[in-house]
Amino acid sequence: MTGKTQGGWFVYLQSRDFRKTGIAIFLFFGICLLVSFLWLKVYTHHGQQLALPDYTGYRYEDALEDARRKKFRISVQDSLHVLGKPGGMILKQHPSAGSLVKAQRMIYVTITKRTPDKILSGRLPEMYGKNFERKKRELEEHFEIKSRIMDTRFDPGEPGQVLEVQYRGTTIIDARGRNNDVQVEKGDFLDFIVSGKSGGQVAIPNLICMTYEEVEFYLENLGLSIGDITRQNGIVQIQAAYIVSQQPAADGSVMDLGSSLHITVTSDKPDICD
Repeated sequence: MTGKTQGGWFVYLQSRDFRKTGIAIFLFFGICLLVSFLWLKVYTHHGQQLALPDYTGYRYEDALEDARRKKFRISVQDSLHVLGKPGGMILKQHPSAGSLVKAQRMIYVTITKRTPDKILSGRLPEMYGKNFERKKRELEEHFEIKSRIMDTRFDPGEPGQVLEVQYRGTTIIDARGRNNDVQVEKGDFLDFIVSGKSGGQVAIPNLICMTYEEVEFYLENLGLSIGDITRQNGIVQIQAAYIVSQQPAADGSVMDLGSSLHITVTSDKPDICD
């Protein structure tokens, strides 16, 4: 019986039905493998044909809305203060624009700060009596602060020197000292008053009976100077000569700083002088 069974199986394996069955089974498993391979390929590469947009220069809110429509996510990784740029602008992104990414991929962005960085006025460099142009460059290069001249005031020293610094109407530096507690925003302006050879007025002084040496020192402190000199009585030592008249006269009016007075001098002290 066993021999008959074995013989039957041998005959069946050589039969046409077996070949058909074998081919059918082979095709079935082949199709299953092919479908599985294709499914894995699609699953593995799902979303990688989506090219990432370039969001640099966009407002963060606009980029966020666009990314949601396109099945992306956005997260702020860092924020920086950039002079002249409004807050919330995207400066850079990762992955970069054009990258092929999956749906729901997180995009990390760096945006501009919405509130500018602030610097305490106490951290600013010494400026009183310093050259304005030099301090202007220093403030912009090292502190990102702009400078502008709001006024020029007469000063007997070199022109263009810093006499006063204000921020939004508050004086932070002048001849009396400095205020170290003012918050100055990066990108904002400091207002300067600088020295000049003109730019103000002073009451005309009375020089009569003063010596030339006294007048020279006195006028320099007032921001005025000696103009034409008329000499009387053959003066030898002009420093000791006395002023007997002047133009313009000291009549209560004013004259521009930097102007000159014309004087007449004599070697003898006038009788009208004490």
